[in-house]
Amino acid sequence: MSLFVRTALAAVTVAVLATSAPTLGAAAPVPGEAGKAVTFPFPAKAPVVVQVNGLGTARDRLTAMLKAALPDDYAAIKKNLDDGLKQALADRKVTAIPTTGRIFLVVNDISGLTGDNPTVSLLLPVTGYKEFRGTFLTTDEQKTFEAGKTGVDEVKINLFGGEQPAFLVDLKEYVAITPDRGTAETYANKYTRASTTTMPVELAKTFVAADASVYVNLDVINDTYGDQIRAFKGFIDFGVNQGLMGGMVPGVSKKQIEAIKTVLHGVFQAVEDGRGVVVAAEFRPEGMNLRLQGQFAEDTASWKLLRAEEPGSLADLAKLPVGLNQYGASKYGKKVAETIRGLNPEFGPADDDEKGAELIDKRMKELLAAGPQGEVTATGAPDVTLSVAAYTDAKKAVAALVGCYEAISAGGRIQSVVLKDAPKVTPAARKHKGFTFTEIRLAFDFEATVKDLPDGLKENTREQLKRMLAEKTTLWIGTDGKAVVLLTAKDWGTAAGTLDQFLDGRKPIGNTAGYKLTRQNLPPETSALLLTETGQTLTALLDAVRAMEGTVPDLPKIGKIKPLKGDPTFLGVAVTLKGDTATANVFVPGTAIAAGRSLLADVFKKVE
Repeated sequence: MSLFVRTALAAVTVAVLATSAPTLGAAAPVPGEAGKAVTFPFPAKAPVVVQVNGLGTARDRLTAMLKAALPDDYAAIKKNLDDGLKQALADRKVTAIPTTGRIFLVVNDISGLTGDNPTVSLLLPVTGYKEFRGTFLTTDEQKTFEAGKTGVDEVKINLFGGEQPAFLVDLKEYVAITPDRGTAETYANKYTRASTTTMPVELAKTFVAADASVYVNLDVINDTYGDQIRAFKGFIDFGVNQGLMGGMVPGVSKKQIEAIKTVLHGVFQAVEDGRGVVVAAEFRPEGMNLRLQGQFAEDTASWKLLRAEEPGSLADLAKLPVGLNQYGASKYGKKVAETIRGLNPEFGPADDDEKGAELIDKRMKELLAAGPQGEVTATGAPDVTLSVAAYTDAKKAVAALVGCYEAISAGGRIQSVVLKDAPKVTPAARKHKGFTFTEIRLAFDFEATVKDLPDGLKENTREQLKRMLAEKTTLWIGTDGKAVVLLTAKDWGTAAGTLDQFLDGRKPIGNTAGYKLTRQNLPPETSALLLTETGQTLTALLDAVRAMEGTVPDLPKIGKIKPLKGDPTFLGVAVTLKGDTATANVFVPGTAIAAGRSLLADVFKKVE
């Protein structure tokens, strides 16, 4: 990273953290009122832009979120921020930077990023150019200032112990700072400024509303690098085949390799079809929301794929029983559902089982033909799983699913885990509340699953498998003619009890405060939802780290993790495919931050 980029990031940090910078002079030059056009100071053809929305505003929203999440730790956090600010500022003042003004770090030309003078610029809102130079620049830096005849001034900036030549341009409400003279001359001359009116509509909304965001202008990138992108796309098949050794990587079937190729082709197709991408962070009193959003050009392949999707409320997710650690719901169209299943196939025949492969392929086509309408799932691995799916033809769907298990022989794989024996399938083994269930007994072979892995990775993977699965697992697949239910449990009584909780509406997850908080902060209509309980998720991750003790040099021993007490809190993920836009939201509630802090504090005490 060049010294200028480090300097620019430091300036952004200083501006956000500054507590003493009052709002002086005119109002913020870039208004953020919803629905109004916003004109930005950076060029319309800038390929990448980082922005912080309201210098003091973003800082205040961040600290308010942390204070609500960690009230007991807030004083210490604020002191650390203030101490860091004093060290970063040194002799600088930020009184000429309005706290409500946005700041931008702009990549003006991707091809010019390498070298000592990258084609990037920092745009700072100012009350006046002269006031900015007299306050933000140190006394020594002011002595190096040289006024230019073409509107490009030069100064030597010193941060982190290194001196960096920089060029300054007075944009009235803003000052442009860049290490590249050519970039500075662009700002000094007339140029077309970016505006929300020329950006894709949904991306513009997200970019403007976020506390901090990154905008990638794919229109510009495709115009500039379209030929190279298409050429690289042509090497995907060769690269995947070579990287996965022609299908010889353990646990990766030829069908999965083809699915990986399809996805990679899709990624490059999305770049070609895309108009732009935004990555954004929003600090809320309830927690932090992260968003990844892409918008696509009309009549492209990606646009046509998204137009077929119809998000929904996924309300049945709230009906799932409490006490498990992961809750999911989805409602995808046929093409998207087929692609997802192809990338992570549930059923994999043994390598030499051609007949099994043909049968599985046939049954999967029958399953898609049964008309999937969405499903909800709750998991408390390895003990309990409940999945409830809707199909146009539920009986046909059950027959197709059971047929997939019947097609698997010994040495085949379920969710990439090897089976010791063929599944033992018993039709109509159980009847319960109008449902008729087929019983399927599975015997997994963890040793065979990991046998081709390196020794250290082999042991760790085997331990993780034991935490996720029981070596002998029983599942039940059934229907009442309307819904398709899949259950796994240590015994039928536990399975039936879990189903009863769902059917009778006893203690649903939707009644908990943690679920309500997270769900309210995600889109009301979406294509897929995933809520994962904070304490159990972090415990599982730490257990995975603990399993590596003795195999990874110098890895500290953290000991057994105590489960968190109290009401459940949930990290939430929502994927929304709608119109010409694909959006992923990740919400981290303040309650989850507090729960994670409590758990990790106990871990660090053990390490110390």
